[in-house]
Amino acid sequence: MLRPNISSHLRNAGIKHFTQSRFGPLSRQRFSPRTNAIQVRPYASYRRFNNSGSSPNVYEYYLSLLTSRKAMYIGGGLLGFYLLNLHEAPYTHRLRFISIPFWIETKIGDYSYRQIMSQYGSMILPHSNPLYGRISTIMNKLLATAIANDEDETQRKHLKQLHWEINIIQNDTLPPNAFILPNGKIFVFSSILPICENDDGLATVLSHELSHQLAQHSSEQLSSQPFYMFLSAVLYSMTGVSWFNDLLINGLFTMPASREMETEADHIGCEILAKSCFNPDESVKFWERMGREEQKLTRQMGGNTSNSLFGQWFSTHPATTKRIHDIEEWLPKLRELREGSGCYEYGRFHDFSANYFKRQ
Repeated sequence: MLRPNISSHLRNAGIKHFTQSRFGPLSRQRFSPRTNAIQVRPYASYRRFNNSGSSPNVYEYYLSLLTSRKAMYIGGGLLGFYLLNLHEAPYTHRLRFISIPFWIETKIGDYSYRQIMSQYGSMILPHSNPLYGRISTIMNKLLATAIANDEDETQRKHLKQLHWEINIIQNDTLPPNAFILPNGKIFVFSSILPICENDDGLATVLSHELSHQLAQHSSEQLSSQPFYMFLSAVLYSMTGVSWFNDLLINGLFTMPASREMETEADHIGCEILAKSCFNPDESVKFWERMGREEQKLTRQMGGNTSNSLFGQWFSTHPATTKRIHDIEEWLPKLRELREGSGCYEYGRFHDFSANYFKRQ
């Protein structure tokens, strides 16, 4: 998504902290035939108990649990499962863990689609609107390029089988936004169209959203949730505080991962855009316009337009200034990709007739 849009609170029973004294060398018991009593050497030490009880310290408990043979077997199995489910992202070749198969990804997209349609269905423009022809033409070019350059045969087949669909939500009062669902359904808010300004700006938005689908970012996020839930449970058993644990997990894991995916979608999108013969220089101008719109919306809400370090750290998206800087660094390569794709040859756009969109 271009704008921020999953956090779950897992509560387990709290574990109290106990202190534990050390044991000294305990002597063997002696039985006296005279007194018929048990005697212990004077230097023997005894176990002491405090008022908290005799349960072991929680940190030592976890240490003994993690070093047990059963834990090592389980850990080895989980490590093998993790390594077997490492996949390379297209274009960037970043290794990431994805355990969600394509069919589950599509089912999740179908469920989300029904929810969004129930919320925005009355605002969606009819597909006879001229905007659909313009946006569909751009999307067809981007999708054809993406499929042609995808090295994963399984994913190429999956992308071709999806029922692609564009929906334009007509409501200029909503914040500018666009997003894609894992089942190939694309939603574009009308408020973002003036910021796009031209076909290259539209291609910037659409290629970014398409890149989320190509890189399976939704599946990557879902695959990470069990790890976050387990970590949250462990932290809660140690601290007894849920809000701090959620803050810690979001700040150290969830938000940085989301920002990394957004940057990756920018990178992949710009390459697809350039190979589809759109102008990558216009992507910089689009984000400049988006930055001005963000400042305007922030002022209207009475907020501070300066990007604080705290705000950036807990944001799902990188700062717009960073996105502009990244694209400017990629521009030399993007221009080469555009030139290498024969974009200046006559009739380059004559054969993009393949329609991947299912029109209603």
